[in-house]
Amino acid sequence: MNYKSITRPFSLYLKSQKIAENTARNYLIDIRHFLDWLANSHPELVSDKPNIIAQNISPNVLGNYKEFLKNNHTSPATINRRLSSLRKLLSFFVSQGWRQNNPGKKVTNITSKKETTYDWQILNRFAKSLKEERKSPATIRNYLSDARRYLEWSKIN
Repeated sequence: MNYKSITRPFSLYLKSQKIAENTARNYLIDIRHFLDWLANSHPELVSDKPNIIAQNISPNVLGNYKEFLKNNHTSPATINRRLSSLRKLLSFFVSQGWRQNNPGKKVTNITSKKETTYDWQILNRFAKSLKEERKSPATIRNYLSDARRYLEWSKIN
């Protein structure tokens, strides 16, 4: 599905809010993810008109999305980033007059339990070795993300 009727004006809104380019890009990626999920899990709520979609996003829908992310082993940091993106989108909807209230204000981030597992120890040692090799923070973050996903995948399969 094409979400340009939402993503284009949302992108302009983010620029007007002087949101950093990387942050804006992440917001748009997260919003597309949410809209894809919405189209697959609640197709009756999707419309070509952005104001209709805006009105159809309820606290229940947001809670379902949050549970979907948790059940699919999405990392807590990614879940919280996606929820933050949704809160920003819903603020945008209110600013456009497409909604009267922002149900995202009631959606809380998840808290991650301090990992004390063997996996956490491995990832910490890996991060330390990457720092010693003078890898950039972005490279370290990407490597750790890939390693974390692999470790999560290996537990499932």
